[in-house]
Amino acid sequence: MSCFSGISAAITNDCDNVPVGALEVVAYAFNRTDATFTVDGTDANKITEITMAGGKKLYKVTAIKKETNGGFDLATADNLPNLFAHKIVLQPYVKTAAGIKNLDQMNDICVVVELKGKKGEGSFVLLGAYSGLQLSSASGMFNDNNGIPTYEFSTREGEGEEFSRYIFHKTDYSVSKARLETLTA
Repeated sequence: MSCFSGISAAITNDCDNVPVGALEVVAYAFNRTDATFTVDGTDANKITEITMAGGKKLYKVTAIKKETNGGFDLATADNLPNLFAHKIVLQPYVKTAAGIKNLDQMNDICVVVELKGKKGEGSFVLLGAYSGLQLSSASGMFNDNNGIPTYEFSTREGEGEEFSRYIFHKTDYSVSKARLETLTA
């Protein structure tokens, strides 16, 4: 059985689904090992439920404007199927010892980001679902960028995700958003 398939649907850009290049200011981060995902029976990259073990919670990541960014890169190899590296970039204002320790020691997380634009299926993107996101770089200069550090979490090399994006979508946008809020600490 091949890991690849041909095209399976038309690709149409239309005015009903114009993309907007930005994220909403609130994202949701959580420990990958605390979560179980329910996958849609038809689309393997569509998550219809997130269940947290033992009362564990999602944590809100709240930014201002474009201080959070996320996405993916294709990783190809001659002897393996295509995989994708997910990543999230945060620019936190944290100054307390506990907050800095939390960021510096954070690893193996997942993040749900909300895309700006028309709300519906595809509004919530889940990054790091099966491989997790690891702290891959952190930098900050106190005289640059108003002293705001930058933390990047990404998929480790060789631990790619099957899809460029996992979509978190329950029955509609409102139900999906409400579920994320219910799971939040």
